Amino acid sequence: MPSNVFRFDESWDIPEATPQEVWEVLSDAELLPLWWGDVYKEVVPLDRKGKGVVGSRAKARARGALPYELNFIVEAAELEPGRLVVVKTFGDFDGLWRAELSPSGTGTHVKLIWQVTVLRPILKLLAPILRHAFAWNHRWTTPRGEAGLRRYLAQKNGRAA
Repeated sequence: MPSNVFRFDESWDIPEATPQEVWEVLSDAELLPLWWGDVYKEVVPLDRKGKGVVGSRAKARARGALPYELNFIVEAAELEPGRLVVVKTFGDFDGLWRAELSPSGTGTHVKLIWQVTVLRPILKLLAPILRHAFAWNHRWTTPRGEAGLRRYLAQKNGRAA
């Protein structure tokens, strides 16, 4: 695999939220800064297609623990209410983010697959020597996303986080 290509397989468990409730948040890119604000600094819609609509696009600015920001377009590629969110990204990296949702006890299990190719010239150049640091940076962001989603849904549903 080229040094600028990454694949991450992860899972989140979101207690006391139905797959449909989780889907409604994950399928709306504009909500990213509200629940994953440690990473997503800004999301601006690029069209008027609406939330949770295939083909809807937004411009995003994100940052992990390492001292660089990433700018990219997020496009809803495949949406099945309560079951699946697939998002394509274009810009500093091209990628495909897939979230499969399933009931788990009183909550939702989210199986995540994130495939990405780093394209930003300086990061692509540094990828052979900083590959492990880039992967670590991603692993820093993921638990913040899970915790933020749990917190956001608990507050939305009137429960303590």
